[in-house]
Amino acid sequence: MDSSLSHQRHLLLQIEQGNEEAFAELYKLYVPALSTFLTSLTHSSAITDELIQDTFLQVWLNRDKLSTIENPKAWLFKIASHITYNFLRRKITERKILDQSDGFLITTQEGVEDVYYTRQLFRAVNEAVNHLSPQRKKIYLLSREGGLTIPEIAQKLGLSHSTVKNTLVTSLEQIRNYLKSKGFDVIILSILFMNII
Repeated sequence: MDSSLSHQRHLLLQIEQGNEEAFAELYKLYVPALSTFLTSLTHSSAITDELIQDTFLQVWLNRDKLSTIENPKAWLFKIASHITYNFLRRKITERKILDQSDGFLITTQEGVEDVYYTRQLFRAVNEAVNHLSPQRKKIYLLSREGGLTIPEIAQKLGLSHSTVKNTLVTSLEQIRNYLKSKGFDVIILSILFMNII
């Protein structure tokens, strides 16, 4: 394990014990990368700041689970991606409702609609993944759910870096096409698969 990853996991263990200084260090360590990542999606520094705050709030609230985190970066970006997805999904829903109501915003049952949409989306993602070939599925799951980098996957499976990367690219394109055929928003798909390769 490299020293940087070891240090980050040490920080998580300290945070799990309620160490606020370790929490502040982790925050400072990841804010620049998260800010760049989220601003590319929101195009707003103010919104990005709020999403980062929400991300680290989730870290603090779930600190009792931090000792189980193998890849802090992948875990943090996954939290940030889901929070941003939920934010943008609400905005898309609001925009559609505005279009349908001649400017009068109706938010009745919006939360219910978002939950339903989210369940449908992730069900479709699982269906798409199950349509992948065994090798593509294995590499995708190691990347997306295992949080492994391309070099780590290549070493684990005895493959070249380029083979792993090309397989991921092909797999993601196949999944995107499947989800598009089911009518899901392109902007949501970009959030789901950002930072995976």
